[in-house]
This record gives sequence, structure tokens and C-alpha cells, in this order.
Amino acid sequence: MTTAAFLLVFTSAFCHASWNFLLKRSDHKTAFLFSLGAVSFAVFLIPAVVATSIEGIGTRGLMFGVVTALLHGVYGLSLSRGYQLGDLSTVYPISRGMGPVLIPLAAVIFLGERTSVTAGFGIALVVLGVYAINIEAGGLGDLVRPLRALNRPATRIALLTGALIATYSLWDKAALDDLSPLTLNQFAMAGHALILAPIALHNGGRAVRHEWRERRMSILAAGVLAPLAYVLVLAALTTSRISYVAPTREVGIVIGAMLGVMLLGEGYGRWRIAGALTILAGVFTLALAP
Repeated sequence: MTTAAFLLVFTSAFCHASWNFLLKRSDHKTAFLFSLGAVSFAVFLIPAVVATSIEGIGTRGLMFGVVTALLHGVYGLSLSRGYQLGDLSTVYPISRGMGPVLIPLAAVIFLGERTSVTAGFGIALVVLGVYAINIEAGGLGDLVRPLRALNRPATRIALLTGALIATYSLWDKAALDDLSPLTLNQFAMAGHALILAPIALHNGGRAVRHEWRERRMSILAAGVLAPLAYVLVLAALTTSRISYVAPTREVGIVIGAMLGVMLLGEGYGRWRIAGALTILAGVFTLALAP
């Protein structure tokens, strides 16, 4: 992975964890996510139109965009439900951590990519760190707690969210052959707004009005951070392999866990510190991989 791609992905991770933190703080998660999707669509509309007019968009590109919108919209539903049921410091690491497990395997099988031994080791460290960050140590029995947590609704939703992340990451990687990052991101934000609209606007949109009244600045900030985070990743994908970019992006797991613990008062332990350090080790290993 090039230095430029690494910096793009690292910045993206910070932006992504930040808007997830803002989403978690909201009272009505679906309404907040719908609102930030609408803001994002509006903010990036003109740049996306310019990019599309320059590069054009054919039938194949339109098909990619529509499926992207659908995937991101369903992902938004799953993500908002996860934060309704669980903590940021648990749901975020689990959902984001699914990517390093699923994406490299799928990239090798479906996209014909190859990973070096160094990259494989880095991916393994990220996965190990994701597991460790979910352990609340008190004894040896706690080492399998993340496995027992599979019975919790919040964990199951987080795993589903992670599978959707892996799916749209692979799809969007292929879509970049026909669409610019800005155009593809615009389809994604449209999916968030349109698919979440029926739930967010239920009961006359009272939840949306409440979020705008109580958290207008948070919505505006998240509306910029969310598309910015994804555009940066898409830009990195144009020059680097998805099996390197996707795991490196998961440094946001550490940031998200820290935000949940330090600012939301969620539980924290030495295993999460160890997990965070292990993830960072994996990230830097990936950055050095040929």
C-alpha cells in the first residue's frame, strides 16, 4: 500500500468513527441517519454532478449505482438498529471487524487478488485485535465471552452489519471501473436517505424534527464526515488492493471504542487496550506490505 493511500484510509477511519459516535448519541438512530444522508446528498450534489458530467455514466454504471444505493440503505437500517440495542464500543468493533475477515477471502476468490505473507500477517493481527477488544477479562472463562455474545441481539445485528459492509465494499470496488468516487458516494447517500425515509418519517416525521431540534450541528457535522470518510476510501481503492485498504480502515475500531469508553461512559478493560494495540500493529503491518 502506498503512503498516500495509507493516509487517505487513516483519515477516513477517523471521520467514520466520529460520525458513528454522533449517531450513537442520538435519540432516534434511524431519523438521525436519514437526516445525515439527506445532508450528505445535498452537500456533495454539485461535485458529484460535475464529476459525472466529465466522466459520463452508462447503463452499466447506473446499474452499479442503484445496487450500491440499495446495499448502503440496508446497511443503514442494520447499523441504526445495532446502536439502538448495543454500545458503540462493542457494536462498532464487531461490525467493522467483519471486513478484515470476509473481504480478503472474497477478494481472492471473486476478484483474483493475491495477498503477500506480510499482508496476511497484518490481517491476522487485525482480526485477533477485534476479538480481544470485545473481551471483558475477569478470568479464563472471559476469553470465550465474545463467542457467547453471539446470542445477544446487538451482536447478531452487528455481525449482519459487518457482512453488509464486506458486501458493499466488494461491490463498490468493482463499481469504480465505471463510476468516479464522488458519483458512487452520491448513490450511497441517496440509498441512506431513500430506504430509511419510510421509518424516519413515520408519525409525521416527529423523530426527524426532534433530532434536528436537539442535534442540528451534529447532523450537519455527520453529514459531511460520512461521505468524506467514504470518498477517501474510494479514492484509496483506485490505487490499492481492497484486501489491504479494507483492513487498514479498521483502525477506526480503536477510535470508536475509545470514543465510546471516554465520552459515552461505556465499560473498558485491559483487554480492550491490548486489542487496540494489536489492531494498530496489524494496520502498520498492512501499510508496510508490498
